[in-house]
Amino acid sequence: MQSSPEFSGRTAMVTEGTSELGRVTARLLKEAGAQLIISGRDDAAGRAAVNELGPGTRFIAADLADLESVDHLARQVPVDILINNADVVGADTLAGLYFLVSAVAPGMIRLGGGAIVNVVAGVTDAVTALTRCWATEFGATGVRVNTVVAGSRANPLGRVGRPVEIAEPIVFLASSRASFITGATLHADGGASVG
Repeated sequence: MQSSPEFSGRTAMVTEGTSELGRVTARLLKEAGAQLIISGRDDAAGRAAVNELGPGTRFIAADLADLESVDHLARQVPVDILINNADVVGADTLAGLYFLVSAVAPGMIRLGGGAIVNVVAGVTDAVTALTRCWATEFGATGVRVNTVVAGSRANPLGRVGRPVEIAEPIVFLASSRASFITGATLHADGGASVG
């Protein structure tokens, strides 16, 4: 008997799903059976991403630095998986990230659990601190929260990581294979963090 795809029956939201890493992450989620909601600031890029990803994908224009558009994004159908792929640069986008997670998590709790993966470029202490706080706050409800640090600077491997090499760890943390992992920071940076 053939098993169902890993994310069959689940809905995933990928912020900045129009970026290269966002599209690759969304594609991996879709290939594993997820329904998709992707967000981004550019309508044309959103339409192109929907065409690329195919049926079962919706685009919603949203900017993490604009709390009104974040509120609109958060009011979409409940999601099982939230991939926060938007760049967190400054207080406005950090506030948007906080608001989005605070608004989406209750729906996950009503669904019986979920996974949130915050993606940051380089070490972002504020996001990793929020990840640990949310992991503690939501742990007993079945909502897991983790961070992936995506690095592209000089590293011991001596090369820049391909988007799929960062997307795979993101999807892993969103999956049931990581069911006992929460509050963690995974460095997908070629070892740059140890240098």
